[in-house]
Amino acid sequence: MAKPIVILSCDVDEEDRIRMRPEYFEAISDAGAIPIVMPPFIERSRIDEWVERVGADALLLTGGADIDPQFYGETPLPQIGRVSLRRDAYEAELLDCALKRGMPVLGICRGMQVINVALGGSLYQDMKLQMGDEFAMHDQTAPTEQATHEVAFIADSDAARLFGTQFLPTNSHHHQCIRTVGAGLIVSGTTVDGVAEAIEMPEHNVLAVQFHPERMTESTPEMASFFKNWVDKISTI
Repeated sequence: MAKPIVILSCDVDEEDRIRMRPEYFEAISDAGAIPIVMPPFIERSRIDEWVERVGADALLLTGGADIDPQFYGETPLPQIGRVSLRRDAYEAELLDCALKRGMPVLGICRGMQVINVALGGSLYQDMKLQMGDEFAMHDQTAPTEQATHEVAFIADSDAARLFGTQFLPTNSHHHQCIRTVGAGLIVSGTTVDGVAEAIEMPEHNVLAVQFHPERMTESTPEMASFFKNWVDKISTI
């Protein structure tokens, strides 16, 4: 059986250069799929053509900078981080393309936020400012492979099945989180303080997590198993 091809979205920095942390394509490759980084096209016709020509089977929306708040109808707060309108537009179109083609979608950190915003949801722009000082702990200073809190998944959710557990210690690298949930999405994982850490649309094979499993594949067996289980699943669709 041929290995499935997974599109990875890329980051776009302050000088419009594309970049990618290696953990994303290494996790996908180690799980048995072929990762291909997609250029940040904005025009939908070019996105559709590219996806068709590479024969993509699934999409991974990667982590990175903040989403411009104008995409969910808000004025940016001073605490907003780096934004890229090009990346926001590119990933929104890429997500829509994948959904209309029935491709499985995985979102990680920013990728989870992109899915939520694209489906009409909103974000807290800065958790510490808008939710309280205690929420600053979600942007850890400990090494990225180290777990700093536990995520509880809904029993029998896609997240629980793919990670192989209902309770998972994870890392945490975000100063933003979901405020209102996008249309059709369900929150399937939270931390004890109520922050959404996993969302999904099982009928459309969409799953996203707020933490970074790709950075913990060597320290936490469930993280490596997750990618293997996800690749195995998309191979049968």
